[in-house]
Amino acid sequence: MLSKFIKILKVFQMIVLIPVELIWILVYFSSSQKDKIDMDLNAYAAFQHRASMNRLLLLMLNLMWSSDFRKLFLYRIGDLRLVVKFLMGKGVSMGFDVPRDKFGGGLYIQHGHGTVISAQSVGENCMINQLVTIGYRGKGCPIIGNNVRIGSGAIIIGDVKIGNNVNIAAGAIVLEDVPDNCTVASPKAEIVKRKEVKN
Repeated sequence: MLSKFIKILKVFQMIVLIPVELIWILVYFSSSQKDKIDMDLNAYAAFQHRASMNRLLLLMLNLMWSSDFRKLFLYRIGDLRLVVKFLMGKGVSMGFDVPRDKFGGGLYIQHGHGTVISAQSVGENCMINQLVTIGYRGKGCPIIGNNVRIGSGAIIIGDVKIGNNVNIAAGAIVLEDVPDNCTVASPKAEIVKRKEVKN
């Protein structure tokens, strides 16, 4: 009963927000990054098991209910975001410092809280989890290849190159180049001190 009520409420919300949705659609079709937004949308559709859903409906659903996608959408539309930023609500704590033309499509941000991305470029079809830091060490910052998966809490810093088809495990600290088709992980945690318990 409760799930049915929630569905009705969501439909009502969509109807009430029709003027906002029309602006979103206009911005989407007028954006120079539309192809990359489509790739991002395909990535979200795959993870949400909605590959067969109508793309405009999927766009609307994600803009309304996925703060990660909203933030990514705002990043993609560039200067147009000044027109629609007030419609988007608060985004998650996630920052992009990558030239828009150097950030490939098909990006999927999963639980992007606390994620910061400062890179020379990021390839296509990448998946980035929460609390990831990609950034500078000295004057250099990373180049990320295509089809890269970066786990929660991973840190990639400095003038390093991450190849294609790479998996970076949760909590990994990457300070050197990673070649194509590799999985990298930092050493597992180990006990460095044990407290003596007196009986």
